[in-house]
Amino acid sequence: MNDNMHPVPSGTRGTVEFVDDLGTIHCRWDNGQGLGLAPNEDKFRKLTEQELTEELEKKQIDNNEPDITEDI
Repeated sequence: MNDNMHPVPSGTRGTVEFVDDLGTIHCRWDNGQGLGLAPNEDKFRKLTEQELTEELEKKQIDNNEPDITEDI
């Protein structure tokens, strides 16, 4: 993303907040930035459900959290 005033480094993750009438994808970036994505100009991809599930499982293991799907 080429914005010299508010750069968002490659690999930064974010959560989509909304898409405006021009198609700009406005995100809340994990690094605190608030720059929108311009389709056909910026490169981005949506994480798969599998990637999100694996990340959650790894976070639970790293934090030694119990599996919330486990029967008690």
